[in-house]
Amino acid sequence: MENSLAEETETVQKTGTQIKVYKYRWIVLGLYVLVCMISFLQTLEFSIIANIIIKYYKVGEFLVDLTCVIFFIAYIIFFYPISYLIEKNTLKHSMICAMILTLLGNLLKLLAANQDRFWIILLAQTLIAIGQVYICSVPTKIATSWFGSEEVSTACAIGVLGIQLGSGISCIQSPYLVKDGPNTETQLFHMFLYQAIATIVTFVLVILFFRSKPALPPSQSQLNLMIKNEMATLTFFEDMKEVIRNKNFWLVVFSLGFANGLWSVFGVQLNMVYIHYFPNGEHDSGILGLLSIFSGGCLASMLFGIVLDKTHRFKLISVFILIFSAISYLCVVVSLMLESRIGSYISITAFGFFVAPVLIVGFEYLVEITYPIPEACSSSLFNTSYYVLAVIFTYVMEGLYSSIGYFWTFVVTCILYVVCAIFIMFVKTDLKRRDANLQHSLDKKELEARGVNL
Repeated sequence: MENSLAEETETVQKTGTQIKVYKYRWIVLGLYVLVCMISFLQTLEFSIIANIIIKYYKVGEFLVDLTCVIFFIAYIIFFYPISYLIEKNTLKHSMICAMILTLLGNLLKLLAANQDRFWIILLAQTLIAIGQVYICSVPTKIATSWFGSEEVSTACAIGVLGIQLGSGISCIQSPYLVKDGPNTETQLFHMFLYQAIATIVTFVLVILFFRSKPALPPSQSQLNLMIKNEMATLTFFEDMKEVIRNKNFWLVVFSLGFANGLWSVFGVQLNMVYIHYFPNGEHDSGILGLLSIFSGGCLASMLFGIVLDKTHRFKLISVFILIFSAISYLCVVVSLMLESRIGSYISITAFGFFVAPVLIVGFEYLVEITYPIPEACSSSLFNTSYYVLAVIFTYVMEGLYSSIGYFWTFVVTCILYVVCAIFIMFVKTDLKRRDANLQHSLDKKELEARGVNL
């Protein structure tokens, strides 16, 4: 049945195995984007209206931040066993597990609209966060399992697009659905209800239409990886050790991962920081969150994903986005200090454009330099590293805001972005996945030159 839904765009013969790129890959990727949107819709929905949540539930800022930070903590705790399960089971099994946990969390939230039930929100966020561990660990695996060698970075960028879209929608959803007033309880319940319905629909679509992998591999690098897995020369745990021992892995973590951790904290604390300079600006902070995520997580991630596929200039692109992240963050600081509302819209949108793509670039860079180790290993360890940094940064930044003030905290953050740009320059460019695909192309041309019919 799958062949009837497939479009063969590339066919070669290599040791008796065909390589095909299937049209159905776009349906699989589209479903993954939808799953990401549903999950990440929950991440910032409370912190973006922190002032309303603090007043309504009568809780402190620490607990409101925890509704987002719990996603970082869950990944740190569960990434290892879940990464193992992803490698041992199918992608569809992973997506179903993620959706079950997300659905349970959203159903629990229907009971959490009362003022004395904030603990239910934390429990629900925890379940959704555990499900999100599955989702965050597989974008590169979906890309390499379904897409050809010249599409993987673009496909990964589209997958990450769902993460950014979900986060962006949550920035605009909460401020416009939940107001500070006597109807807060009803408005919260309606928001939770909409999310539960959307989750049920997505769950059904995943069960009916999501597929783990095509009948034949889409690229030579994926074929090599399949052969390696069949030979079982290394266990999952040995693969993890190999990644941890890789010096380039840690250089990428302390550059792109560091920058992504700072970007995550920026989203968590955007409401608090913006209201400090623009009182009653929660609607603006929601719009700014959406704009920064849309410009960077959607447009720029797609753009840089395409550029990576065309050029494979990973180090150059990494240095470029990190330097301009520092410059645009400096512009954010200036606009806030001058209390320029228009300036903040322009600078925060530009900042998002340059800093949000560090996630897709980091994913793809690590898959290249750690190949042929399975993608879930490098992706999971990368996610875990920047989540650890995000948890630390969230509460360190709060302490700095209180102790040394907003301006000097901004200065420290800007310096950290410059340090990230310096670290990435020491990465040794060794694109092993690209080399495997290039070698296959050369072998194919040599056979064609000899008149061998492929």
